[in-house]
Amino acid sequence: MDEVPLTFDLPLTRTVNKKAYVAKKWKNDGFFGHLFLNGCNPIMIKRYTEDQQKIPMETLEKVYPDIKENIQLIQKPGEDNPVFTLQDNKAWLLAKIWVRNSDFYYHELVSHLLRTHLMGEIFFIASYNMADQHPLSRILRATGRYTLPINITARNTLINKGGFFEAYTAIGNEQWEVLKKATEKITYESLCLPDNVKQRGIENLKNFHYRDDGMDIWDAIYKFVCGVVNGCYKNDEDIQKDPELHEMVTFIYNYGFLRKLDCPTSLKTREETIKYITMIMFTCSAQHAAVNHGQYDIYAWMPNGPTTMRKPPPKNKEVTEKDIMDTLPDITTTLEAMKVASFLSQVPNDFVPLGEYPEEVAYESHMRDPLMEFKSTLKGIGEKIRKRSACQEFPYEYLDPAGMENSITI
Repeated sequence: MDEVPLTFDLPLTRTVNKKAYVAKKWKNDGFFGHLFLNGCNPIMIKRYTEDQQKIPMETLEKVYPDIKENIQLIQKPGEDNPVFTLQDNKAWLLAKIWVRNSDFYYHELVSHLLRTHLMGEIFFIASYNMADQHPLSRILRATGRYTLPINITARNTLINKGGFFEAYTAIGNEQWEVLKKATEKITYESLCLPDNVKQRGIENLKNFHYRDDGMDIWDAIYKFVCGVVNGCYKNDEDIQKDPELHEMVTFIYNYGFLRKLDCPTSLKTREETIKYITMIMFTCSAQHAAVNHGQYDIYAWMPNGPTTMRKPPPKNKEVTEKDIMDTLPDITTTLEAMKVASFLSQVPNDFVPLGEYPEEVAYESHMRDPLMEFKSTLKGIGEKIRKRSACQEFPYEYLDPAGMENSITI
């Protein structure tokens, strides 16, 4: 079988200036909702299944309720906390801006930093429980290429004392409380896209491109890993006899999942191993791309994702344009936020796409055929995404495999 080339033939399509589009459409209610499906934080939306009469009318909570009020709209109904509706004009717009501000915090600290960067770091370090010669170590090491350096950079510039979050957001040192509580809530199934989609009840939502593209990539990774694992282990007993694999899983259980009862402590079958490795690969490639690549597109227009708010949430519906301007960040904060979003959306100079491995790895007996099929499948996914994007006003392209790496590098 001839090897599938790593290059992707990109069809000629119209170019959409997404930042300009956001600046034009950000007030639109439909676009506001669209961003929770296909923006850079698509993991929040879920189906409400309880008695509809029990749903409170307040703005949906984005950050945990016991964090200080300066990072979210107040959740308890009251005279000073009105319910904002479409008929409230500028008060409605300001309420939406507050939701976008709250979503920015959750996106950057939890969806992005914690659930991809920091978990990816744990996965990478855990892989060193395996010897270099271990057949799965080659795949797992590739998922951590440059992750440690970029995470060190984040610790020294973004979440450090005096760093971006402390200096240019209202969350300040509360970032650590948010991260702590979010870490306590991470589960294994929440990192497995098929399980996550089912838990959230979002299987049938229309125009949910993150879910559709993500499921395609999850399935492609799963099939690739299936070929590799079945080529390395003859049966489930071989899995159970692999001490290095179990040391890796134990490390992740202890330091990533914090010994939660519903997280794997060991792997007993080839099927369990395939799903577990798929979860690692997906988190460090597709999931990171989903929450990272659109940052500058979505946040360059500051009112669509303000990093801080200079006045408290409105206590009544008498809101003017001046009230909105006085609430939004100042120019210094805005420019700093744009600089960070631009940096985090850059493509590394030595970009290595998902599915590319060094020759000595790619041509190993257990890798060659599954890898060739994997590359072919990814190419087909990319072609489907680009065909769809050609017909969209605001194309969703963040999960195109051609722009996705094996690892978290930015």
